[in-house]
Amino acid sequence: MVGEAMEINVANIEKECSTLKKNIDSFYDNVLAIYNELNWVRGYWDDYHARLFFTSVNSEKTKVVNTYNELESMCNIYQSIVERYKSIGNKIHVNLEEKDNVLAKFNNFYDKISEIISSYNNLNLGFCAGTSIANRLNRQKQDLLKIKASLNVYKEKVKSTFEKIEEIERDINYKITNTSIEEIEEADINEFM
Repeated sequence: MVGEAMEINVANIEKECSTLKKNIDSFYDNVLAIYNELNWVRGYWDDYHARLFFTSVNSEKTKVVNTYNELESMCNIYQSIVERYKSIGNKIHVNLEEKDNVLAKFNNFYDKISEIISSYNNLNLGFCAGTSIANRLNRQKQDLLKIKASLNVYKEKVKSTFEKIEEIERDINYKITNTSIEEIEEADINEFM
């Protein structure tokens, strides 16, 4: 069974990352504004309920700052994805489960070219030495030798790209697994009245 192909559109990820960054910055600015207002209110409200409320506010502020840090961490993961995949291309379509099949096809093609070159080597051109036919056959053989040499280069590039994508995906999975965003629950203000 063939696995699913991945499609990576670096430009879209970069755009979403930029939007996420703006939203995170806006979130943080709003949080700072709210806590500045609450600090101002603290000077005008001082009773038992106020002390409970401001203790709760400080606890919630810690959670909000943690959430901000977690969101920043997610944004950094997106930025890392963009930077690392951009070095491969802007739109990437790959099926990592097909890596071995793709490399095997390179090997098969290499073997076929080697067989053809061997056939050229076994040709007895003594009857037509120095003719245009012999020259054409020698050029074809040289062309096949160049293809054979370049085939190894391309195979190594493809293999390297597969390995780079696998490394990026492992790194992304590790980072995502170690990131969690704590849900902030709405406070019940009735307990402070």
